[in-house]
Amino acid sequence: MINKRRLLLFILLLLLPVTLNYFSPYIIIDGLANKVLAGAFFVWLLMLVSSLFVGRAFCSYICPYGALQMSVDLAIKKPLKQVRWMRGMRYVLGILWVAPIIILTALNIGNVRINPLYLTESFVSVDNIYKLMGYYIIVFALLILPLLMGKRASCHYLCPMSILNVTGTKVKNMMNLPSLRLTAESEKCTNCKQCNKACPMSLNVAEMVKQNKLDSLDCILCGECCSACKSSVLKRKVESRNKHIKEQISAQI
Repeated sequence: MINKRRLLLFILLLLLPVTLNYFSPYIIIDGLANKVLAGAFFVWLLMLVSSLFVGRAFCSYICPYGALQMSVDLAIKKPLKQVRWMRGMRYVLGILWVAPIIILTALNIGNVRINPLYLTESFVSVDNIYKLMGYYIIVFALLILPLLMGKRASCHYLCPMSILNVTGTKVKNMMNLPSLRLTAESEKCTNCKQCNKACPMSLNVAEMVKQNKLDSLDCILCGECCSACKSSVLKRKVESRNKHIKEQISAQI
């Protein structure tokens, strides 16, 4: 399953010159300013809605920028440099993008037309030299942090799209919606910490298992820790948060 997930991400990374505009917040805002719902609007909406049922799995299965960082991680294997104050940057950037989208959507509600190919009439996002230059600027900008600060640093410190997944995850927990979750049989844990080494988001999974607190908002539910665990401690299940918490309490007792 892990190899299939990585293969899917690599394919999506190779397709980024085609799909770039469909992930672009600029395209959303430009479209709404011209009373158009662009394709990227629906991709961002999908990110938000999907997180109600699969948490942040969009980040680990679909996001081409995650694939870009995964490639860097596999190549240089540099641990993440933890800088607490930088973690707020992604939320600031997210608000700077999402706020205009919400405002323009509210102002134009009932007066917009749908055009999935807005500013992408050729179906391909990078179809001229200027867009190619923009593409390389985006790619190199996203590579800088992982190269300097380690594993998926851009996800941790810069990604504005994560605000959607985090918001959806919080909403599903508040509403107690059945969703994909990481679960553990902590009594089986041998504390080998292979899960920590495998986690692409640099989470202390072993400590999360020990404390039966597996609902980290940074978890992208990729399943890497589950595959790395030789004792079958970790699994991904679809269940409600209340049931999840009850199982954690039972495990502690």
